Amino acid sequence: MASHPPLRAKTCLLILILLQCLTILCMTPSRKLELREEARVNFRHGWENYMTRAFPQDEIKPLSCAPHYRDRDNPNNIGRNDAMGDFSLTAIDTLSSLALMADSSDLDAERFWETVGEVVRIYWYNEPKECDVATENCDEKTSSWGRFHNRSRESRGFDIDAKVQVFETTIRTLGGLLSAHLFATRSLASLPVGVQPKYEYKDELLDLAYDLGLRLLPALTESPTGLPYPRINLRYGLPHKIKNPAYYRFPRRAPHPHPAPRPWTPTGEHQSEKQWGNPTKPGGVKETASEEITETCTAGAGSLVLEFTTLSRLTGDPQFEEAAKRAFEAVWDRRSDLGLFGGGVDAESGLWNGPVGGVGAGMDSFFEYAFKAFVLFAGDEYGEDSWFWKVWEQSSEAVRTHMRMEIPTMWWSNVHLGTGAPVQGASSWTDSLSAFWPGLLASSGEVEEATRGNLFYSALWSRFSALPERWNFRTGSVEGGLGWYPGRPEFAESTYMLYRATKDPWYLYVGEMIMRDLKRRCWGKCGWAGLQDVKTGERQDRMESFWLGETWTYLFLLFDEDHPLHKGDDPWVFTTEGHPIILPKSKQRIRSSRTYSAPPLSCPNPAPKSIPFFSTTASRPDVFHASHFTRLHLLPRTPPTELSPMQPSDLDIYAENSYFWSPSNSTFYPWTLPPHLVSPDSICSRLPALESFDLIFPQPKTQHSSASSSSDVFGATTAGIVKRVQGGISISGSMRGVRMGLTNEHGALRITNIGGTSLGKSEIVFLEDKVIDKSGAIIDPNFQVVLDNEYVDLIIQYADDIRAAKREEELRQVPIIPETKTALGELLSRLGFTSLETQLNDLLSLYNDDEDETTPTSTSSPRLHAYAGIIPTGIGAVDIPTTTPVFTNIHVLNNPACTPIQSNSIPKTAQVLIVPHGTCAFSQKLQHVPSFIRLVVFLDKNTSTSQGLVQPLLDKENEYDIMAVMAAGGGKEWEREVGSLTLRRRWSVWVKDIRVGNVVVL
Repeated sequence: MASHPPLRAKTCLLILILLQCLTILCMTPSRKLELREEARVNFRHGWENYMTRAFPQDEIKPLSCAPHYRDRDNPNNIGRNDAMGDFSLTAIDTLSSLALMADSSDLDAERFWETVGEVVRIYWYNEPKECDVATENCDEKTSSWGRFHNRSRESRGFDIDAKVQVFETTIRTLGGLLSAHLFATRSLASLPVGVQPKYEYKDELLDLAYDLGLRLLPALTESPTGLPYPRINLRYGLPHKIKNPAYYRFPRRAPHPHPAPRPWTPTGEHQSEKQWGNPTKPGGVKETASEEITETCTAGAGSLVLEFTTLSRLTGDPQFEEAAKRAFEAVWDRRSDLGLFGGGVDAESGLWNGPVGGVGAGMDSFFEYAFKAFVLFAGDEYGEDSWFWKVWEQSSEAVRTHMRMEIPTMWWSNVHLGTGAPVQGASSWTDSLSAFWPGLLASSGEVEEATRGNLFYSALWSRFSALPERWNFRTGSVEGGLGWYPGRPEFAESTYMLYRATKDPWYLYVGEMIMRDLKRRCWGKCGWAGLQDVKTGERQDRMESFWLGETWTYLFLLFDEDHPLHKGDDPWVFTTEGHPIILPKSKQRIRSSRTYSAPPLSCPNPAPKSIPFFSTTASRPDVFHASHFTRLHLLPRTPPTELSPMQPSDLDIYAENSYFWSPSNSTFYPWTLPPHLVSPDSICSRLPALESFDLIFPQPKTQHSSASSSSDVFGATTAGIVKRVQGGISISGSMRGVRMGLTNEHGALRITNIGGTSLGKSEIVFLEDKVIDKSGAIIDPNFQVVLDNEYVDLIIQYADDIRAAKREEELRQVPIIPETKTALGELLSRLGFTSLETQLNDLLSLYNDDEDETTPTSTSSPRLHAYAGIIPTGIGAVDIPTTTPVFTNIHVLNNPACTPIQSNSIPKTAQVLIVPHGTCAFSQKLQHVPSFIRLVVFLDKNTSTSQGLVQPLLDKENEYDIMAVMAAGGGKEWEREVGSLTLRRRWSVWVKDIRVGNVVVL
C-alpha cells in the first residue's frame, strides 16, 4: 500500500500555496512601479503642454490650450491675481516636482536644470534667449519679459507691477525657489549626479528668493500687529495709506530701484517668449489701485515661518525669520480661551473677522506649520522646536476636544471659537481643504485617529469621484452650490502620509482610485482641468499650479517605495505647497522669547497589525460607517442603461460626465480595492448612534392658580431666565418654560442646547440655587437634584490677592469731587466726545454711590479659585454642611502628622490644617490633630487632578468631629499662601437615572 505524506506536511503545503496566490493578487512591487510611471506620465502631460504652449506665462488653459495670466484689467479679480504675478508660476512651483522625479529619470533631471536656466535667465539676468551680436547690443538688451514689464537690463528679480497675495506667493513661488535651490545644491537628495547643467549654477535661485522675500517683507514689518497685510505690489510695495492706496505716487521699499525704461526692438525672440503677447501693449502695463483689504486668513498669517526661516538661514539675513515668527506668535496669542482660531483676522486691528473656527479653509496650514516647524527646527539650541511642539500639542488638543465628531464616523466640524458650540449654517458642512488633517495627524503619530478620519474622505471621494469644495452632512449633498474641485491635493497628500505611516495596501488602492478618476474626468488636451461641478462633470478651463506641484507629485511618491526622501531621518518637511525643505547645518539661530521643556522624542505610532495580504483598514469593523455617513451606499445598484460598467482597463479619458459605480453597491470603497484584501473574518459593527431627547419644563402658572406652592420648584409664576454667560448658559428665576436638549454620550448625559441655543462640548449650564428643590421633598424621576457624597469644592483666596485688594481699596479712599466730573464732562461735550463722556460717567458710577458721590464704593475683591476635593468615608467621617464658614487662619504642616503634634507648633487661632498625604493611615493623622482645628485637608502631592485621588478611609472614631477632605497637590495651586478657604458641597442633576455631566448648581 502506498504511503501518504503526513497531514501536517499537506497543511503547510496548502498554506504556502495560499500565501503565494494571495501575494500575487496583492499590489506587487512591479505594479506599484507601473502606477508610479503612470503618475509621471500624467504629470508630464500637464508640464510639457505648459512649457511648450504657455511658458513664461503663469498657467495654461488645459481645454483651449492658451496661456493663462493675471487679470490686468481687473485687479480685484483675486481668484486669478492672488497667485499669478507674471512670474512663470507653474514653472517655479513644479521645479521641486521635477527634482523629486529625477531620482528615477534622467530626462526629468535634464528638464529640471533646463527650467532652472530659463527662470534664472529671465528673472535674474534679464537677458534675451537669443541675440545677434553683429546687429544688436547684447549687453543692454533685455529679455522679452523685461521689455513687457518696462524694465531695463539693470533691473533684477521680481520688479513687476503686480499686487499679489503674500501667502500664495510665499508658499508657491518663494517656497518653490528655495526648495529647488536645496535640490540644486544637493542639500536634499534626488537629483542624479550623472546629469549636470550646461551652465554653472551660482545660487541664482537663492538670489531670486532673496529678492522676492525683500519685496514681500514690508507686508509683515510695517503691520502694527505683526500680522501680515494680505497683499503687496511687487514693484511699489505697500500703499502709502492702507485704506487709500496710492501705489504709483509713493513707491516704497522696493529692494532694487526701478530704472527709467528704454525702448527695445523685439527681434530674435525665443519661441516660448512670444507667449507674452497679449491685448495689452508691451511696456504699457500699469494696474489701477483699488480699495485695500486688510483682512488676512489665519493660515496666511501663520504659514510663512517655514519658508521665511529657511530664507534667513540660507542667506544669513535674520529679518525674514524674525518677522515670520512674530506673525505666527501674533496668531497664537489671539487664540480664544478654548484654544481655537477664527478663519480671518484684520492685520491692523488684530480682531477676528468672524466667530467660526475649524481646520479647513482659512485655518488649515497654521496647524500644519506648528507641527512642521517643530520637525524643521529639531535640535534647535534655543528650544524653538519645543515651543512649536507646545503650540501643536495644545492646538490639536483643542481641535480634538471641540471639533472632532465621532458619530457615525470621525470628521471635524466648524464651531464657535469662543464657546465651542455649533454655529448655525457653518457647522453643517465640511470642506475639501480639511482633508489634509488626517495626513497631518499621521505625521505626528496619531495614526488611529488619522485612519478613522481618512475613511470619511475616502468614502466621500468614492461617491463624487472628487471632493466637492463643501459638503453638507445634514442634507448629504453639495453645500450651497460649492461643488467645484480645482484639483486640490489635500486628500492625495493624506493618503500618501498614511501609507508611509502604516504601509497598508488600502492606501495604494485609494491612490489608484484618485488617479483613475482624475484621468477619466479631468484630462484635457493641454493639461488637467478642474471640475466646476463634481456632479455633472462640467470642467474648468484652468490648471492651477498645484495640479503638478502637489497632486500628481504626491501620487508619484505614493508608489515610489525607494525614493531617497523616504530613507534616513534628516529633519526635512513638505511645505504646505508640497515643496521639500531642510535647514542648513548652521550655528546661526533666531532666538524666540519663549521656551518650553523638550518634547518627547517619539510619537504614539503603533506598528501595523495587518499581515501582507490583508488590509487592516479594509477589515475594520467601522469601515461601513463612513460609507453610510456619506450616503455612498445609496448610489444606484445598477448603472443607467445608456452606460456600461467602467473598469480601470477601459476608462475613456475623453469621456465627459461619466462615472463609476461599485458592483458591491458601494459598501466597499475605494472602487479599485480588490475584494481579497478584506479579511475573511471581517465584521461590520452596528452603526453608532447617540440617544438624544428634549426635556421640557411646564409653562409658568398663572397668578390665580391655587396650585402654586413655595415648595414646588415648578410653582413659579414666571418663566426661567436663560442667558449666555462666560463658560456656558445660566438659568435663573425658575425652571418654568425651559427646554433642554440632552444627549447620552458614553453613559453620561450632556446638555447640548437650551431653548435652541447650542452649547459647546466644554460649556456648562449654571442653575441658580433658587430655581431647584434640594430638600428631596419633590421627587421627579425626570429631573432630580442629588447631593454629591463623593466630591466637594474647596473655594480659595490667596493671601497675596487679598493683600493686593486691600491696597487697592486703600487707594480708592481718595474722594472723587463731583465738580471735577462735571467740568470734564462739559469739556468733552464741547469737543464733541459725547459718547466718551457717557463712558466716563459709567466708569465713575462704579466708584460712587448714587446718593453720595463723595463716598467711594469698593468693587475690588480677591479672585476665587475652586479646586475639587474628595470626601472621606468610614465611621470617622464627619458630615460637611452645604456651605462651611470662611476659614481665614490656615496652617500648613510640613510633616505627615504620624506622631502627636506639639501643642506649641500650631497657633491656637488656626482653623484649617493642611497635612501631607502618606506615611501612615488617615485616622492616625486625624487623632494627632489638636481639638481646635475645624478642618483638615489631606494633600496628595503626587497627584495633580482630582480623578487620581484615593478616597480616604477614616476607620476610627473622630473624637473632636473634625471635618476632613482630600485634595490633589501635585500642581502649583498649593505653592502659594492660602488666605481664606471654604468648602462648598456639590449637587448633581439626574435625568432618567443618568447623571448630567455639564450642570453646576450655584
